[in-house]
Parts: sequence; structure tokens; C-alpha cells
Amino acid sequence: MSVRVSAKRALMSDGRSQWLLVLLLAVGLVALMSLPYWLATTTARPGAFFTGIIMNPEDSQTYFAKMRQGYDGQWLYTIPFTAEAHEPAWVGVFYIWLGQAARALGVSLTAVWHGTRSIAQFILFLTTYWFVGAFTENGRERWTAYLLALFGSGLGWALFLFGQTYWLDAFPVDFKQPGAHLFFTALTFPHITLGTALILCSVWGVWQLGQRPSWRLAVALGGAHLLLGIAYPFLIYLVAGVAALLYLTWVWQRRRILWQTGWQIATAFLIPLPMYAYFAYVLVSNDVFAAWDAQAATPSAPWPHYLVAYGPLLLLGAWHWWRRPLQRAAVTPLWVWALVVALLLYAPLPPQRRFVQGVHVPLSILAALGFCRLLLPWLARQRPWQKLVQHPRYSTTGLFTLLTAAFLFVMSLSNLYLLASVSVSAVIQQPDLLFRPDTEAEAAAWLRENGAETAVLLGDYQTGNYVAAQTGRRVVLGHWAETVAYEQKVADVAQFFAIATTDAWRQQYLADQRITYVWHGPRERALGGFDPQTAVYLRPIYRNAAITIYDLK
Repeated sequence: MSVRVSAKRALMSDGRSQWLLVLLLAVGLVALMSLPYWLATTTARPGAFFTGIIMNPEDSQTYFAKMRQGYDGQWLYTIPFTAEAHEPAWVGVFYIWLGQAARALGVSLTAVWHGTRSIAQFILFLTTYWFVGAFTENGRERWTAYLLALFGSGLGWALFLFGQTYWLDAFPVDFKQPGAHLFFTALTFPHITLGTALILCSVWGVWQLGQRPSWRLAVALGGAHLLLGIAYPFLIYLVAGVAALLYLTWVWQRRRILWQTGWQIATAFLIPLPMYAYFAYVLVSNDVFAAWDAQAATPSAPWPHYLVAYGPLLLLGAWHWWRRPLQRAAVTPLWVWALVVALLLYAPLPPQRRFVQGVHVPLSILAALGFCRLLLPWLARQRPWQKLVQHPRYSTTGLFTLLTAAFLFVMSLSNLYLLASVSVSAVIQQPDLLFRPDTEAEAAAWLRENGAETAVLLGDYQTGNYVAAQTGRRVVLGHWAETVAYEQKVADVAQFFAIATTDAWRQQYLADQRITYVWHGPRERALGGFDPQTAVYLRPIYRNAAITIYDLK
């Protein structure tokens, strides 16, 4: 059986009713993923406010910082999470452009954030269906693969049942790595969601070039890689690895150099090359951005965790590969993608665990083929099944549907837990960082309106994380990756607020870091017993019920 690899044929193979169902499902899923945000916004307790973030608040604030700078009319990014002065760079411009859009539209950054998040989700859901349609042959295969890609996860929930929350000193991939599964991806950040859709376009495009070379497609693919570099530049390693390995596979299979295909694939990566050359130049010429890059490593989990996350999908896919050799060529790009991910997860590159981004989609397709083409027919041949379908209330089609639904349900349990968890956090727990005191927002608003634009603020880590993002003012300590010499500054800030520290040390530190303001609130009090009111070198310039801001006399 031949597998459609043409997007046009895949699209034409479905009637309008099928695509209408896809559109309705996408809209419904976008609404479902907005539910925790709505709950959090409408149930915030008195004296606190919802930040607009339901997970990973520290990284989220860096995206708000970029949007804030775009809103203020900037086109280049200056890192506000560190005290060191530096030249801005054309980095993180996806969110800077969103800030520019918010300013042009006259809406809040939060509105643009959620609008972009929803649009990105919608694009990803439609792109996934289109991609799935290119590798499946009938409605059962397609919808099994699509629903498994949208809702499926791994067996991380089983680790919870056995009390192995930190098995092998690592949290389950299902709940730790947003890129591991599509549902988790869509719950997080717009740039990751759009980046995943672009990876799907890239893999399909390269596969098409191997079947029918096209300079027009090569240029379009180059544009997709350019957009990927803007949204999520780390992932160029992934798509380049898939393209290179696919090309080598074709050369080996056909026993000749495919010059035209090779040049077209090269063109697709040469188009964004100047941008990546610029990124490399920034990292060698700008010490602050270089320090950020050096600290931004995200090491991969131990390999058994990935078997828990992807084991059932791999088993079904491998069974199909083994039993249907004539169909292997049709799914080659899916296996190549999985292989490249396996290699990159432990390659000597800083963003190791990020390389799982999107791989749940090809694994879902492979698993669906094994499930629909092998497992269900095998079950139908068994004697108990034959006896069961003789009953007038049962049919093979109905039992197939029931088993498919059960399979999808079991493979979605981690995501059900994830959605329930963020919803509970939104309504019941309302934890700090996702919800912050009104006093912090008031003090930050005052600082944005009245503080010097070149000011540097000293405060607790979580204070700095929020203040830098919301005011645009630089802070001494504010992010685990974007603060230069992060570990040292954590210790320095703790020492500054410790009661035993001498005033001479504090004054020297204020001078060394060129600090303009000292923020003193509940978070700083928790660091130590230092009372800035007793310091003759500090004077209060702002005070509310919980927070005082001091400047230097």
C-alpha cells in the first residue's frame, strides 16, 4: 500500500466534513486549554492577582520582559535580569515583536500573550492533522494517530502510583518537559507551540524534496527555518539533523549522489544561515549574552525515563516496522526523526532535553499504524473475539472503536493529571509566583513610572524576576540563566540581607554592582534580619503596606 506524502493529496483525501470536525476539535481544545487561565483570573483571592502564567513562572517573566521592551519601542533585547551593562542584541525578537504589536493595537501585554498562545495552539493542531494525513491511509489510522498526538502522553503517571516521583533522581518526563508531548507543549508558551508546527513543516518539506525536487519548496522551507530561528533557534539542530540523515539514507538506498536534492536541502538551510551567523557573533562578542548561553543548559533526563514516556509508542511502531517491510519506506522520515532525537538527547550540546520537541507526533503515527494495522487485526483473529462478535450486541467495528478509545484514554492519563493539576492550582492552591501580592504590582508600577531608566535594583531572586519583567529596570538577581554569575549572586544577595553582614561590605557591594535602589519586602525579610531603616546610607523613596524601596544617599 502506498502512503500519501503529498500535502495536497492528504488535504484532498478528506471531505469538508472531516476538516470541519478538525476545526471544531481545534477550537474546543484551545478553549479547554484556556480554562485554567480563566479560572485563575476569576478566582484570585483578595490582596493578590493572577500573573497570567500557569506554569514555569520564572522563564515566563523573561518573555514578558522582551514584550515589555517591544512595547516601549525597542527592537533589540537588553537583558534586564542582570546588573551588568551591555549592548542590546537581535535576540528573542519573537516576543519583542509581540510587544510592538500590543503597542500598535493599544492592548495589554497579557492580552497579546493569551491571544498569541491561542492562535499558536490552533495552528499547531491543524498542522498536526495535516502532517498525520501525509503518513496514514484511512480514517481509523488518521484519527487514532491524530488523537494520540493531541492528547497522548507517556506512562509517567505509573511512576506516581509506585511512589517513584523522583525515580533515578529525575521527575517524570511527562510532567517535566513541555516538549515531550503535544498537549503539554500547547499548555505552555507560544514560541514553543509555533516552533513545533514549524518542525512538522520542515520534516515534511525535506521528505518531499527527496521524492520530488522543487526549488520553490526549497525556498519555502528556508522561510520556515528562518521563522524557526526567530521563534525557537535551538531547534535548528533537530531539523538539520533530520534533513542530513534523511539525505544520507536516500544516497545509500539509491547508491548515487543526489545532487539536485542535496543542493535544494542545502538552500533551505542557507537561507537562515546569516541569522545564525549573527547569533554566533553575539555569543563571541557580547559577554553578557555569552554568560546567558553558558548558564542555559538543560540536561536530559536518564534514558529510562524516555522509555517510560515513549515505550508503548516505540513498541507498536517497531512491531509495524518488523512485520510490514514493504511499508518501511513510507515511514522513513518518522523513524529518522526519532533516531535524531535519541542522538541529540545526549549530544554535548547545552539544550539537550529540548530536542524531544515534537517527537511525540511521529511516534504517535508509528504507534497508530502498529495498533490499527497489526494489533486490532490480530485480536480479531483470536477465538475469544470470534465468539464475542457472534453476540448480536457486539460487532468487530464497535469493539475496534472501544479498544481504540481505551488505548487513547490510558495514553492520555498524564495529560489529564496535568490539566487537573493546573486547574486546581488556579482555583484552590493559588501558589505564590503564579499569584502575587497586590503590593508587589503596586511597587513595580511606581518603579516603572518613577525609577530611572538606567537604574539597577537589588532584591530577592523572585523579586528581581518579577520587577525586571514588569518595569524594564535591571536587577542584580532575576533569572537562573540570564543573570550573569547566577550562583555567586544568589550567595551575595543572601549575604547582603543577612543581619551579621557589616555595613562596610554592603556599601562596597552596592558600589561594585552600581545599584540604584534596594527593594525590601517579605521576600527580602525572609533572607535575613537586615533592616534598611537602620542604614544611614539608604533612604526610603516609596512605601506601601508591605514593601519599601530605598535609594542611596
